Amino acid sequence: MPKVVDHDARRSEIVDAVIGVVHRDGYGGVSVRAVAEEAGWSTGAIRHYFASQPELIAFAMADLAERARVRIDRRGQHATDLDGLVALLEEVLPLDATRRAESEMWLALAIAARTEPELATVWRDVQGQLRGLMESCVLMLAEVSGRALDIRTETQRLHALIDGLALHGTLSPRLSAARMRATLRAHLTQLAGCR
Repeated sequence: MPKVVDHDARRSEIVDAVIGVVHRDGYGGVSVRAVAEEAGWSTGAIRHYFASQPELIAFAMADLAERARVRIDRRGQHATDLDGLVALLEEVLPLDATRRAESEMWLALAIAARTEPELATVWRDVQGQLRGLMESCVLMLAEVSGRALDIRTETQRLHALIDGLALHGTLSPRLSAARMRATLRAHLTQLAGCR
């Protein structure tokens, strides 16, 4: 009998290998060969799924976005108050090893997307989704608090805060998960008009 292969699981393994290479060697170290070595596969097996390095990296970006979206959707079902919104937004912060590795990948790819058209489209889509998440959170805070918020400005402020925490949380080991959580909570509490 022929072996049954779960192609989605294999692609997910490849994405994990890309994340591992970026974590170890930076974005410049990502190649089909390096990813194959990280995954324990042959380069031919990688090329079966991805014809080129840009295709591989674009898929990895899209897959990371999907992983985050699944976590956010799971949390979003319970985001009906301040605590729920904090928990929801924590999903995009580097608060544990998994999310820190994802954040390292995002930072590397954000820079690469500036010069690589294949990645720029995926990056713009992901940033649009993230802005949408920020706007939804601000709208929910306005509704729950009864405050008349400048939605556009507060969405930009929240997005900037999340980006800043993600950047510093990834690059500075001194910024602890507890400090990131406290900063996020303080901002949302102030925005909601709570004391």
